[in-house]
Amino acid sequence: MNYKVLIVDDEEPARDLLKSYADKIDELEIQAVLSNALDAKRVIDNGGIDILLSDIQMDDLTGIDLVRTLKNPPVTIFTTAYSEYALEGFELDIVDYLVKPISFQRFCKAIDKAIELIRFRKSAQSLKPNTTSKIPDADYFFVKTNRKMVKVEYAEILFVESYGEYVKIYTKDDVILALQRTSFMEKILPSENFIRIHRSHIININHIKEIDGNIVVIDRHKLTISKRMKEAFILEIGKKGII
Repeated sequence: MNYKVLIVDDEEPARDLLKSYADKIDELEIQAVLSNALDAKRVIDNGGIDILLSDIQMDDLTGIDLVRTLKNPPVTIFTTAYSEYALEGFELDIVDYLVKPISFQRFCKAIDKAIELIRFRKSAQSLKPNTTSKIPDADYFFVKTNRKMVKVEYAEILFVESYGEYVKIYTKDDVILALQRTSFMEKILPSENFIRIHRSHIININHIKEIDGNIVVIDRHKLTISKRMKEAFILEIGKKGII
């Protein structure tokens, strides 16, 4: 299957680089390479775009404003020279954020994530929202993924990661892509063991191996504690006797 790509950047060298990278990936089909977000909006509104590669800082309409104006935005990857826009970008449920200069390896990683999300969306189209099933007083729950109900034990969860409209549930042996948002998972997970440390991450405090400044180490994963949530995090783990 080919995935239709739209490239938007107001700098010609950046457009040329992204196009050259996309041309190397057989699954990608470039639909248009544009220099401004207004033209991009018209193309997207006509339908058929699977992946949007957009710069953020552009005249007239920024990449962030472009995505906000779209009713059904494509899977979006932001490209920019300014890393300070990362948080605002992820609040829009974009799939990845590439800081210039962009290597081909990093580009490929972002495209792989975009394709994975598109495939999951297609497999989940027939599913209804909120297909997580919690059994009262049980030590597990069920999530819908790839047309199957999968049992997940609370104790086995290392952390939950936001993934656009979905979440990735990490255990020691598996990563489960589930049709839920992080906010819903925050409600269903037992508050005595799970705490949110970032807009993108909810962790199981029982699996913390190390805390180093703003970094929490869980298994082989290093996760960042946001400045806004650090105080609440320190207070909570203090209550548990972890520190």
